[in-house]
Amino acid sequence: MIKKTVQNERGMAMLMVISSIAILTFLATDFAFETNLNKLKSYNAQDRLQARFSAEAGLHFALAKMRIYQEVKNKLEKNSSAKSLIKPSQIEQVLTQPFIYPIPLPAKASNIQKSALKEFEEGTVLKGNLSVTLRQITGFLNPNNLRIPVPENGEQENPDRDQDSDDKEKSPMEITEQKLLEMLEEEIRLKREQDNLFDKLYPTLQPRVLVKELKYYVNAPNAVTDAEMPEIQAIYNEKGLIAKHAPMSSLDELYTLAGWPEDIINLVKDRLTVHEVGYISLNDLTENTLRLIFPNITPEQSEEFFRYRDGDAELGEDPKPFKTVDEFKNLVVERLGIVSSSDFDERQKEFESANLRFGVAGKLYYVESQARYNTSTVTIKAYIDLPVKPQPKPTPKPGQPQNPDANPDANPDGNPPSSPDPKGEENKELKVELMAPRIIEFKVE
Repeated sequence: MIKKTVQNERGMAMLMVISSIAILTFLATDFAFETNLNKLKSYNAQDRLQARFSAEAGLHFALAKMRIYQEVKNKLEKNSSAKSLIKPSQIEQVLTQPFIYPIPLPAKASNIQKSALKEFEEGTVLKGNLSVTLRQITGFLNPNNLRIPVPENGEQENPDRDQDSDDKEKSPMEITEQKLLEMLEEEIRLKREQDNLFDKLYPTLQPRVLVKELKYYVNAPNAVTDAEMPEIQAIYNEKGLIAKHAPMSSLDELYTLAGWPEDIINLVKDRLTVHEVGYISLNDLTENTLRLIFPNITPEQSEEFFRYRDGDAELGEDPKPFKTVDEFKNLVVERLGIVSSSDFDERQKEFESANLRFGVAGKLYYVESQARYNTSTVTIKAYIDLPVKPQPKPTPKPGQPQNPDANPDANPDGNPPSSPDPKGEENKELKVELMAPRIIEFKVE
């Protein structure tokens, strides 16, 4: 009886059928899951690609605005009468006006406005949401300006210059170092007042050491002899890192600094730039910045400077923002007597040697184009430069030496140059012509 039961195979077929159905059901479910997953991936890829196209369209829109700005500035530069009627700040405001799509419609919009907006949306190929912001980069907080200049003889200058008095003018490198230190101290102080956790995380953080590390990072090895250098080198050795010892090419390199916490970098990153073109915006000068440029300025002269530029509501004086660098020079030299004309020119040359130029409007801009389509968001960040067309070299007059190494301030007989002819070419106003905008840094997030 037991033997017959063991040899009975009538239930095996049913068991095999059930097993096969279970396996096929699992395979079908897995196939359907993979199909849906790949379908979602495909949709997400399409959404991200569409968002990328929209973000790139926003960047091209910003470039188009800058080309129009370039044409307007050049035409105003050539037309002296129109130049005196329109302030640079006005066209700067038009350039930096943000753009949002879909364009928000005011509550009290007229039928004409509604029809125009509807016609625009029907004619555009933009999809999703887009926002484009454009702002000028001002100031001179550039870590690369901490590099110690190398004279023509190839020997590194001593960064620890002997300063006999507090009134001695600082070099552009020293000014940049001091300004970076002041900015870090102020930002860290405000952060500690607002965030108790920050104060607990970084109780011993020293802004001076952070600035010295920047100086160590962008200079050649052993070029900096400050007292903090052994401590900074020890941090890099301990973490197994090697400093670049060269100029930074992107602000993202700040994250490779051994002694800079990420919270500090995020705190001050928007205040810095690493690009060669640096403008000191004369209409944005603060009292501390003005004193850094002209250390001998008196409190009375400083007060009069800002009263002239920014106006005085109590006295009924309207603000007079600078339209040209010459207006700034005239105020500093002629009206306030802060420095002489020759001292002003010499000071301006010192800053230009460090790629720091006086200007009434910046020509380095930061563009952020953010596009969202369904669940995908793409952000494009770019730095755009409006280069200034180089001025043609002056043609030497008959009898003047053509040797570029000759002293340009001496006459052929070796005597000092005579006073320039008021009607001569020396007094012709130089025309500043902007060239086409160019992208110098580009990042997609």
